[in-house]
Amino acid sequence: MIPLIAIALSLVLGCRAGHRGVVEAPPAWQSEQGRVDARIDMADALVRGGNAEKALEMVRQMRTEGIREPRLDVVQARALREIGLTDDAESLLVDLVKHHPREAAAWNQLGILCLDDQRVDQAVVHLERARRLAPEDPQILNNLGFALLAAQQPGPAIDVLREALRLDGADRQIRNNLGFALVADRREDEALRVFRAGLAEPDARYNLGLGLELRGDEAAAVDAYVQVLRQWPMHKPALDGLRRLRPGELHRISPLSPDAPQEAP
Repeated sequence: MIPLIAIALSLVLGCRAGHRGVVEAPPAWQSEQGRVDARIDMADALVRGGNAEKALEMVRQMRTEGIREPRLDVVQARALREIGLTDDAESLLVDLVKHHPREAAAWNQLGILCLDDQRVDQAVVHLERARRLAPEDPQILNNLGFALLAAQQPGPAIDVLREALRLDGADRQIRNNLGFALVADRREDEALRVFRAGLAEPDARYNLGLGLELRGDEAAAVDAYVQVLRQWPMHKPALDGLRRLRPGELHRISPLSPDAPQEAP
């Protein structure tokens, strides 16, 4: 009833405004397509919120109503991935891009699935396709940058991640991925400045150590973790990193300090 009243009022106001008979279109959410979009957005939000089963139920209901939207397939694929049905998710997306090859979100999700399965080169191909279709999407660029880094291409990864950061400078994940790419490219000082932009000092220095560890420079990573723990003795990630690489190095952290970490018996 309310939408009908709104339309009637717009008719009256349109006539009074200038007698031109022009009627303003109702808000997008009042249109049929707007309501469909809102329901797909809600299902997507459920997946992001950790309730993939509920999202799949919403998708099923919309399908029984005859709704056929590429975005609905993408949301369903994301939900299937969340509950562990990755083969089904990939099959759905492959079929989707056959019929809708310009659906950037589908190529993006295919890239993510390939990364999950360690098919890095294939992930880069899919994410490059997504980027060409949606060059202004910072999350697609972030995923592509991560994939390039995983493919041991830090230089191209840095370029893509800087582009993503220009589009969304507030995204901490983009900043961290850029920092890791800089470490992989042996630009530690610049990486530390990037980490510091969004993290407390001990966390920024820990990320530097983690980047060194990912680069395969174990000795430098150990030194970075030790430096963190000398100033912040109870920093758990740094403790875990040191125990993971060289538990015998714990003695280097101010052993006379009452706050020095102790290994579990």
